[in-house]
Amino acid sequence: MIPQLLSKAMHHRLMVLGGTVAVLLLGLWSFLNMQIDAYPDISSQMVQIVTVYPGRAPEEVERQVTVPMEIEMRNVPKVQTIRSRTIFGLSVVQLTFEEGSESYWARQRVQEKLANVDLPTGASAQLGPLATAYGEILRYELVSDGRYDLTELRSINDWVVIPHLLRAAGVADVSNFGGFEKQYAVLMNPSQLQRFGLSLNDVVDAIQTNNESAGGSVLSRGSMSFVIRGKGSLQSVGEIGNIYIKSFGGTPIYVHDVADVEVDAKIPAGILSKDQTDQAIEGIVLMRRGENTSDTLKNVKTVIAALNDVDLPEGVSVEPFYDRSQLVSNTLHTVGHSVLLGVSLVTLVLLFFLGRPSLALLVALTIPFSLLFALVMMKAFGIPIGLLSIGAIDFGIIVDGSVIMAENIAHKLHEAKLRQDKTGVAKTVLQASLQVERPVFFSILMIVGAFLPLLTLTHIEGLLFRPMALTILFALVGAMIYALFIVPTFASYLFRKGYSDWENPLLTWAYPRYAALLARLLRFRWLALGSSVAVLVAVLVVILPKLGSEFLPYMDEGMIWVRANFPEGTSLQQTSKFGQRLREIALKYPDIDFMVVQAGRGDSGTDPFPPSRLEMLIGPKSRDEWVQFQRKQELVAALGNSFRSEFPTTRFNFTQPIIDSVTEDANGTSANLAVEFSGTDSAVLLGLARKTKDLLSQVPGATDVSIEQEGPQPQLVISPERSLCARYNVSVEDVTRLIDVAIGGSPIGNLFEGERRIDIVARFAKEHLRSPAAIGRLPVYNAEGIPIPLAQVAHIDIIDGQTLIARDDGRRRLTVRTDIVGRDQGSFVAEAQRLFGQQITVPDGYRVAWLGMFENLARAAEHFKVLVPASIGVIFTLLLVTFGSVRAALVLLLAIPFAFVGGITALYLRDMNLNVSSGVGFAAVFGVSIMNGVLIVRTITELRLAGIALEQAIVEGAVRCVRPILVASLVAILGLVPASLATGLGSDVQRPLATVIVWGLFSATVMTVLLVPVLYRLFAPRVALPNLDDQELDEVDIRQG
Repeated sequence: MIPQLLSKAMHHRLMVLGGTVAVLLLGLWSFLNMQIDAYPDISSQMVQIVTVYPGRAPEEVERQVTVPMEIEMRNVPKVQTIRSRTIFGLSVVQLTFEEGSESYWARQRVQEKLANVDLPTGASAQLGPLATAYGEILRYELVSDGRYDLTELRSINDWVVIPHLLRAAGVADVSNFGGFEKQYAVLMNPSQLQRFGLSLNDVVDAIQTNNESAGGSVLSRGSMSFVIRGKGSLQSVGEIGNIYIKSFGGTPIYVHDVADVEVDAKIPAGILSKDQTDQAIEGIVLMRRGENTSDTLKNVKTVIAALNDVDLPEGVSVEPFYDRSQLVSNTLHTVGHSVLLGVSLVTLVLLFFLGRPSLALLVALTIPFSLLFALVMMKAFGIPIGLLSIGAIDFGIIVDGSVIMAENIAHKLHEAKLRQDKTGVAKTVLQASLQVERPVFFSILMIVGAFLPLLTLTHIEGLLFRPMALTILFALVGAMIYALFIVPTFASYLFRKGYSDWENPLLTWAYPRYAALLARLLRFRWLALGSSVAVLVAVLVVILPKLGSEFLPYMDEGMIWVRANFPEGTSLQQTSKFGQRLREIALKYPDIDFMVVQAGRGDSGTDPFPPSRLEMLIGPKSRDEWVQFQRKQELVAALGNSFRSEFPTTRFNFTQPIIDSVTEDANGTSANLAVEFSGTDSAVLLGLARKTKDLLSQVPGATDVSIEQEGPQPQLVISPERSLCARYNVSVEDVTRLIDVAIGGSPIGNLFEGERRIDIVARFAKEHLRSPAAIGRLPVYNAEGIPIPLAQVAHIDIIDGQTLIARDDGRRRLTVRTDIVGRDQGSFVAEAQRLFGQQITVPDGYRVAWLGMFENLARAAEHFKVLVPASIGVIFTLLLVTFGSVRAALVLLLAIPFAFVGGITALYLRDMNLNVSSGVGFAAVFGVSIMNGVLIVRTITELRLAGIALEQAIVEGAVRCVRPILVASLVAILGLVPASLATGLGSDVQRPLATVIVWGLFSATVMTVLLVPVLYRLFAPRVALPNLDDQELDEVDIRQG
């Protein structure tokens, strides 16, 4: 089929040129309209259900909200996991769907089930935003010149800034962190209530019944109609104090007689501080799933500019301090520098070996064509431009097919010129192209086959590396089209006056010496093979076992994200004070630009953290401004030492914002390794977790070992005693209402100020709630209106209760997490699992799971165990189709292990681990090695079929192929040398891949030009060739293999 297409292309060359221009223009359009991001979005398809149940303890929220929610969600279609976390007043249930589930479909299924959940009075549930863990694209601080306090700034953020930002295209949600939410508090005085014989219910009922509007339908009068409106709602805060409650001795009693009405603030869920400011207000912008990061950020910044110029009060401004574009631009700068330098080196190599600038240019044009073709396909498949797509292409590999095609065309044109052949350039080019179209096609196809296993990866590894594999395959397809159809077309125009070959003096000098070396190797072929096997065995036995294993190399995002767990029960205010001290410590380092500290949780509720949890975002300066440290890991280590010396009993975990969010959503934890126990009894789970924590702490390499969920915290439990309530004629409802409203401050109504709705609460003043004893003296009124102290009808106890309740698959869970420093994940986990099996017994009915980054590594390893042999089988089949000989295919496959020597050795020397990134590099080495081997075996075969003696054919064929093999290998090597040495932001994932390809292809090239001829000589079948004397009976005819 390809010969026919090639012939048609040469007969319609103008159409080929037109198609080429069309691809180039379409590629440029795709580039200008594509999403650009540093890393692909590896977050799972997830739906969160956030339920607020104010004032309720975690146990109560779990029983009345979380458990019924999980039960109802169990038969939602395509759900893989159901996890939940419950804290004081909040439940977050997270459903993870199968890969490929559509976002709106998943949310609709959850919404349908949510309508069936019978929630308790006072609880409200809603779906989390349509965003991913990768969706946080910008953070800003709302800054004032001092004219506005934190309550006023919070109102401006809630009612002005956030509504404007939500209108920006691509924004899913904007959440507030910090500040005080305004409310009006009716602060009741118990002694005044008793003086006038009033109860809590009297005050609450009076406020509620005096804050209602009514509608009286329509009044028709003549030709006019009037809407009848009863305006009974409160119009100002002053009206609250003037609400009539009841008469006492004939005197009307008003709210202001028994309570003070004040502007108040709700108890904050979190406190934010930044740099030198102890309390500030932050907004976090989340991008809608599937949107373009660059476009969304542009829209958000446009809205912010309008807010600062027009909509905000004078003296207030929105100041972004973190956005994703910083990571994108820094990453693309690193990638762009490596790619441009690599392409330049590739072009110089082509010019050096091919000699003629016209021929070098013809081959080099493969790069922009294949790149633009890949961009067109990426746009069609929705793959963004990023580090693991365009940044992973080795443009040296891309040009290999064009090198073979262009070299053969140049060689045939040169021969035609020497013979003064009058056939014509176009016909000669076509004949030359038809000679090599099959090897070019199958060679590129074999590289494609080497990358096929990557397309079948699942979970995080699939989301991370499938875009890379697809991009490489798109570029290879583009390179194949260019080599098979565009190179001959361009060559027919470029060399229409003929072509004179150029002899490279270096190669001219090297050819006879290479031939002599090869002849000697053939003479001592068993010794050559034995020496090669010895080197291979030494690498596999001595070096390979010393390589560690990990899922991914460290992926530097630029930012530092720190979590700190202070003792359970620590108040939010105290946690914030600790954060201020940590801020002071960190800002002493000159390489740090800014630091934001979040105590507690944000107002959105999607991160259910208790008051004792602290999170810190640390922004280092640009690397060229660093004066104290050389590497980010050194800065992180210094911060860790300083923090731990100041707070030795606090658990600190250092990570990065994006990878922390993504891995926690995917695996339930952001740790390198997590051991998760699930069961019914929290005490048994805690015992297992503590034993495992002690065990992991003993394994070398473990750091920051901790139980991820907070332990018990003190609770003040007020339990109505029903017999005592009956004795004093007090209803349990009155007791719980006292707790809920007068102590807890639940809203009893609201007041509108323009469009803003402000809650009204009625509670006792703080001086009456200072201690358990003071709370016990609060009055509960019986049916006769007699005040009864709360302590006389209820037990008031301080006990240990849950801080955070985590659940997985309908069972409570506890997780022991650890990070791993100075050691690879694979060996660490192997040792930990061995010790765990020896020392810890998991009771019946309880489960243990090993999670975290290790889980991804184990899953990918099992995946490759099946698919790599399958890929080798596909390539073996292609080799059989190419040569029609089992022995020829085996010769090439037997040589492949020797090609991996360089990659394995380089990883060891550079202190790198085996991971998915280096695995991709080995796939590339495998494909290029096969391609080069095919070239040399095909050439020897052609010479043998021409009747040339075996060893003479091997030497002559190898010498003929040395230039294209060297060109193909060197351009592939030099194309990634810059990436293998890069140290900038975003280079971490590329470096193992590039290192394996660079050094792997070095050993693969040596293997191809030296060992493949030896293997061919050893394993070729015996056959008598025609037209030879008996003494020249030989051992091979490849077509009879």
